Amino acid sequence: MFFDDYPRFLTTSTTANNPLRLHIRYRAMFEANAAIFRGARVVDIASHDGRWTMAANKMGATFTTGIEFRSEMVKHAEENFTEYSVPKDTYRFINDDVFEVLQNPSDFQLKSEDAEVVMCLGFIYHTLRYQDLFSGIRKLNPKYLLIDSGVIANELPFIRVHVEDSSKQAAGADTTFDLEGHLITGRPSPSALELMLNAHGFEVVKKFDWPTFLEENFPDQRSAESYQKGRRVTWLCEPR
Repeated sequence: MFFDDYPRFLTTSTTANNPLRLHIRYRAMFEANAAIFRGARVVDIASHDGRWTMAANKMGATFTTGIEFRSEMVKHAEENFTEYSVPKDTYRFINDDVFEVLQNPSDFQLKSEDAEVVMCLGFIYHTLRYQDLFSGIRKLNPKYLLIDSGVIANELPFIRVHVEDSSKQAAGADTTFDLEGHLITGRPSPSALELMLNAHGFEVVKKFDWPTFLEENFPDQRSAESYQKGRRVTWLCEPR
């Protein structure tokens, strides 16, 4: 399994660090999309401890940029990359608010050529600022946008609103709208997510077939049940 080679990532974060689940997600997000990473420059939105930034690097990305608000997570990410001897000229981590970076990429020396592939993995349902998120990504003009997100099971274009405790490692972070540790977030239905992507000029070109993949490869697993039951999706998008 991928994280057998990088076990530090199982200790530098307490968020969703089940080894089998991580490996299953790695296969769906990275192995199934291997061609888009080879030779590409990649931006990882909400990069956490660098786990998926590392995966992109090892899939053949020539340069990876992680954007992460929590300084302790950036510290872990940089330590992980150093521990695994990743060449320092092949990555960097930006420690700042995701929306600040997306709205003012030049202030952070982030150029469109740095974002041939943009990854937004496990972040969409930790915000309600979809307009800012997707317009900011579109501003980077990527060739591909890879999404992995929790969704609500509803055929209509609905968004279920939540309030998260932003002090928790697994919660969203937003310097603009966080009030005393409370952050309003939303979980969209698949049709709402696709509608918003289309409105910002993205077309979903591949929806990973989670039920078939799990049935054929991990029929007895329980760790990826949310994918099997349609409560999470993994989509590859391209600009129209």
